[in-house]
Amino acid sequence: MRLRAEYRIGPELKFLANLDMMNVIGRTLRRAAIPYALSEGFNPHIKLSLGTVLPVGLWGEKEYFDLELTMPVETASFIVAMNNAFPSAITIKNCIPIDNRTPSLMKVINSASYTFKLCSGGINLDSWREEFLSRKSLVVKSRGKKKDLDKDLRPGIFRIDVNNSQDFDIINMWVSSGETINVRYDELNDILMATGIDKQNIQDVYRSGNYIKHGAEFFSPLEQVN
Repeated sequence: MRLRAEYRIGPELKFLANLDMMNVIGRTLRRAAIPYALSEGFNPHIKLSLGTVLPVGLWGEKEYFDLELTMPVETASFIVAMNNAFPSAITIKNCIPIDNRTPSLMKVINSASYTFKLCSGGINLDSWREEFLSRKSLVVKSRGKKKDLDKDLRPGIFRIDVNNSQDFDIINMWVSSGETINVRYDELNDILMATGIDKQNIQDVYRSGNYIKHGAEFFSPLEQVN
């Protein structure tokens, strides 16, 4: 049996690295007495795979993992057992059984959304959004493997929503996270600075979702699994 789970990792653990997260989930599976499957060989490991790596320094609202089990488990029981054993900053929000032929998260997730929380009143975000999306190119220095090469983020920025309020302002950005163009959050940070957002006004940044993009629509990996 395979399960796909959606979980939240709060800001208290935003400096947890990907390998550390794998270890936390592994220890939680043992504490919760979940019948997880192990790989074969001299160094067996839990058959667990995460979605796209959550960058160190960010927390995540909708993260995902796939898990193989040795026997069937009710999803509701799995959620309760795991949440009772997890640290308080991690919560499984939903879970579904998936077919053994279902492609891995790394193969199907091709976009993500990042949320920037700003001090209120710093800039007219509606005007900023209109000007931002009207640009044909948005070039930054790459922060990935090919560091310092010019990288045009514009083809990989799909959608932007903004919200002004009395307490704080919000910028939500839906971007590509695939192999064709992978838009990193720190590159988004750079392009925000270059288009008029004051770095000092950014109070928080987090990944608000991971998605499977088909055409103009964005699906949760729990909704679109085939």
